[in-house]
Amino acid sequence: MHALHENLHAKFHEDRRSPEDVRELFSALGFEDVPEDILKRLSLLSDIEDNKTKKNSHFQDAVEISEIIDNLVEEESLTETELNELRYAALVHDVGKSGPAEATSEEQGAYVELYNLNFDHNEYEFDDKTFSPQEVSIEKALAIKVQEGRLTQEQADRTLELVLQSSKKQKVKRFDTKLSKKTPMGTFWSAHVYWTYDILKESSVKEEITDVAASHHIIDGHDPAQIGIDNVTSTIASLEMADKYQAFRVRLILADKYQAFRKRGAKSHEDTIAIMKGMIEEKLFGHDKALAVYMQVLGSIDKHKEIFEKELDLDKVEAQAG
Repeated sequence: MHALHENLHAKFHEDRRSPEDVRELFSALGFEDVPEDILKRLSLLSDIEDNKTKKNSHFQDAVEISEIIDNLVEEESLTETELNELRYAALVHDVGKSGPAEATSEEQGAYVELYNLNFDHNEYEFDDKTFSPQEVSIEKALAIKVQEGRLTQEQADRTLELVLQSSKKQKVKRFDTKLSKKTPMGTFWSAHVYWTYDILKESSVKEEITDVAASHHIIDGHDPAQIGIDNVTSTIASLEMADKYQAFRVRLILADKYQAFRKRGAKSHEDTIAIMKGMIEEKLFGHDKALAVYMQVLGSIDKHKEIFEKELDLDKVEAQAG
């Protein structure tokens, strides 16, 4: 772990942070002018206090991913400025989980509520049909949580009302970011990268940082910056010899995947590496340059198993699961 994160590690491995706390982290990275809207959204995404339905803090996820990336680039010749830009992109990559750029504070809270729904089963039955969590509609997802006693009917109705109200105000429609109550949760989950792009762009965040942050699901086909999966260099020996932002993007994509499989998917390191290897080979079949870059970074992740398990507080996660 780099010294900067080591100094702030204890404070930022907490369940709740105010906008001022978030500002302090960015300030330590040398960014004094982070827009207030972004600070407030990240604070909202960190707030899991006193809510049994919120098992994950999305901003905590971002802090952990920035720490994973620190270890992925520690052998590279990066300046502190370059490293801090990569950390910045990691910290804001999920800011779109607070909803579209046009969402009010109250509407942002509803989006966070919806993104924090956790599903305990792989299948759900409605009207004699079986649905995966990805296929369940927004309306049905909220109904499941009411049935489980994790939300009241009033809370579910208000969340749905605010999300649909906010969705109608979007200025830009890319992908399926205009929602209805019948929108599948998988579609809803994927929309956040497009909202991340819009939020950062409207906040005048550096274009390259915005593109890196919003491209973390590019391997899944979601490319709001329209960069293209093949936009990587064939020279992978050193970040000095590559477009650093291309290299940054691959590291953020795979750090995000690794953390998701380990924490939310409860997979072992070995299973995660095997799953990611298969996914990369399938998704990048025929994209030889990109495949080489992704596999190199995956090898770096495999090498840092012990460090990443510490960074992700996996002992704590396993204790809670037990």
